[in-house]
Amino acid sequence: MKTDRRQSSSMRYVFLFLALLTAAYARLGENRAELVARLGPVTQESKHFIVAQGQISPLGPALFFEKDQWMIQCDIVDGRCAKITYGKKGDWTPDQIATLLQNNAQNKRWTEDHDSNKMIRKWTRQDGATAQWKFTGSMEFESPAYLEAKNRREAELKAAAEKRPNL
Repeated sequence: MKTDRRQSSSMRYVFLFLALLTAAYARLGENRAELVARLGPVTQESKHFIVAQGQISPLGPALFFEKDQWMIQCDIVDGRCAKITYGKKGDWTPDQIATLLQNNAQNKRWTEDHDSNKMIRKWTRQDGATAQWKFTGSMEFESPAYLEAKNRREAELKAAAEKRPNL
């Protein structure tokens, strides 16, 4: 009987720990209110940019958060978090990487790419989302919505660059 109670009590602590661990991270697809509820106040706000055709072009707002040891940048497209960059000082644990992958799976499965190595690890989802961990201390997630917006902006800039000059 005592063993059952200890196991039950231990399991509650494990579930509580996992719930607190997953609550500290932003997630793809969340809106600003959901991000603020999960991470606290925005510490900085600016725009995120892409570079294409020799131009720097804004793609949308970027929200910055600090939570515990984490620095988090959430790039917004159409009102939703479409790209997330997590940064932290110090070593990354396999559990931290696995937690971030799980939190950003959106009910889909991540598959690690064959060209992953000790310096850069890459994953893809069936829907085209990508994740990349870099030994420099960051992990980045790009959703299909982000990739679509980026590709659309690159195509617009290319079309503008290919116009005949009116000189």
